[in-house]
Amino acid sequence: MFSLRSCYSSRKEWINISFVGRLAGISRSYVKASKKKAGQVIKTRRGKQLEAASQPKAFGFGNFSKLHAPKETLKEISENAIKNISSFESLRIFPSVRAAMIEEIKEKYDLKNTYVKGKSELEIKPSPIQVAAIKKINQPRLRNVNNVNKAPSNDIYKDIKMNNEAKRLKIFTIAAETGSGKTWAYLAPVLSKLKEDDLASYAISETEYQKEKNSQTIRCLILVPTHELVEQVYECVRRASTVPFDVSTELNEKQLKDPVLTSFLQREDQAESLNLNVAKWSAGDPHTRLFDMCKKRVDVLVTTPAKVQGLAKLNNVPRPFRYINQIEYCVIDEADTLMDSSWSASTLGVVRHMPRCKDLIFCSATIPREFNRTLQMVFPDKNSLIHVVTPSIHKIPKKIELKIIDAQLSPYNGSKTRCLAQALYAINKDGTEQGYVKRVIVFVNEKKDVEPLAETLIHRFGHRKEDIVGVTGSQDAEERAFKLESFLQPAQRIEDDPYNSKIRVLVTTDLLARGLNFTGVKNVILMDLPRTSVDLVHRVGRTGRMRQSGRVFIIIDKKTGKSWIKGLPKIVKRGIPLA
Repeated sequence: MFSLRSCYSSRKEWINISFVGRLAGISRSYVKASKKKAGQVIKTRRGKQLEAASQPKAFGFGNFSKLHAPKETLKEISENAIKNISSFESLRIFPSVRAAMIEEIKEKYDLKNTYVKGKSELEIKPSPIQVAAIKKINQPRLRNVNNVNKAPSNDIYKDIKMNNEAKRLKIFTIAAETGSGKTWAYLAPVLSKLKEDDLASYAISETEYQKEKNSQTIRCLILVPTHELVEQVYECVRRASTVPFDVSTELNEKQLKDPVLTSFLQREDQAESLNLNVAKWSAGDPHTRLFDMCKKRVDVLVTTPAKVQGLAKLNNVPRPFRYINQIEYCVIDEADTLMDSSWSASTLGVVRHMPRCKDLIFCSATIPREFNRTLQMVFPDKNSLIHVVTPSIHKIPKKIELKIIDAQLSPYNGSKTRCLAQALYAINKDGTEQGYVKRVIVFVNEKKDVEPLAETLIHRFGHRKEDIVGVTGSQDAEERAFKLESFLQPAQRIEDDPYNSKIRVLVTTDLLARGLNFTGVKNVILMDLPRTSVDLVHRVGRTGRMRQSGRVFIIIDKKTGKSWIKGLPKIVKRGIPLA
């Protein structure tokens, strides 16, 4: 994949950076192995054996390496699927879903630092993971019925086989770099399936359509790890569900000739919007809220595994999982978190209560080794698993500029907080984002360090209290939502900001490193080195989203003792995946 020695200008630099057993997981023995012919065995100084690969690639060992490297064939399959697709019109997406998706993406697009005058001028193109995932998940089910035409001329036999295929559980895993548009990579096919199901019932009869529409059920469940993500995903689907649809402008010539489709989309309830009932079940919501919502069909429910599993405690409620039992489509977002050792019991417990589920989608920015092992253990039949990965998985986007700041150097003299204060001052004065409130996210490892660091910035380094925000899991969801609001929205002009702020700083932990779309946040600072490469990918991924630029500053000191981190900027520039 690369020649490691070419990354450094001298032998001295090679020795100082020392990647051995750490981030890139590349040892001297492995570099030696990469120069040998494929299949040749090389003995290391410790007597271990390495087999030379046909292409050298980063691999990991030690405490820091936690990522699973997907097979190159999977990347090649996705790369081939992505080629020649440059618009959503080339993908199999239900017409009204396509229109709603494009409008929703435009709504959240950050126009700052662009030459586009208005959102109407934006040309929205699918990202690689959106192309690969939509093509895989939206394949018609009956295409996969093996030898159905070769079966005996027995209509009953064929009906059974096709019916089984239509109801068979398919398990998809979607993995792509952070900020690549994964939410719509699963929403587009799932919402399309919901609309196709509506169209199918309408094609039978108006009576059947109304019957399905008035049923008391949940059709699709989206599970996320935090209540902040519940709110974010819910708002995304809710906004999309309100977009009106114009048959005359949105359908192509072939679709206009389909009498059932045009008749369906010209219905008043379809022309006004997607006509999907979207609901959230979040922090503080009692179980009665869920049951009340289900008196009317819920098309999409966004919640956490813990909320659903809590239904098991309702001993005085008959069949507490009766609505969950009817779900046909389920998405497990941030799957690397929801399938780790602390969450997997709750997550899989929910899955077991969905016997009618047809599509189960795991979505994540990373593929931890633990996640891969758990998946293989729960679903041992490899034929039921359909993997979708992008060629850039586990790579930090090149548009993110990564800088290492050594607090041991003068004038910091070992003080990381002084180093942080200087970095914030430099960001405030660097001439970027002119006229807008700059937002900065600062990550620490322990929640006990959040408030003291925020207080230090205010009382010791002169920041205004309203400009420094500390968020931890100890705060309730409502308080966290209030503090995060200005970071999750596009940047405001200084004159429009209620506090007239020039810079606003969020101090937090990995609680907020997963999935949250900090719209247009350009600067991230890591006060503490992440414990694993998984955490590193997620923290860095809070900036540089959807192919936009960003900066990440990593502060190190003598206590950190990780000299290999100094080589991380060169790994990013060379497009080398983390191990």
